[in-house]
Amino acid sequence: MPPLDNDAMSEISSRLETVIKLLAAIYTQGLNNSEMITKLGKVGLSPKEIAGIVGVSSHNVSQVLYARKKNETQPFGRKKEAVRGAE
Repeated sequence: MPPLDNDAMSEISSRLETVIKLLAAIYTQGLNNSEMITKLGKVGLSPKEIAGIVGVSSHNVSQVLYARKKNETQPFGRKKEAVRGAE
């Protein structure tokens, strides 16, 4: 198989991004933004990738992921704080 040129690589990359977005939409169907962000973060997408899929800023995604991680590590009985603007 001959090596791929830049145009071919760019086309493949673009198509893969489309497939990822479609799969993410199916995977997170019916969830609110915060739940979508959490679920997509757990499958290994970066905040920038998640932001492009969900339609929020990467800063907002990072805040949601940080708050979720922080809440998961808190001892039982502690009140969980909500992240504003993500829903």
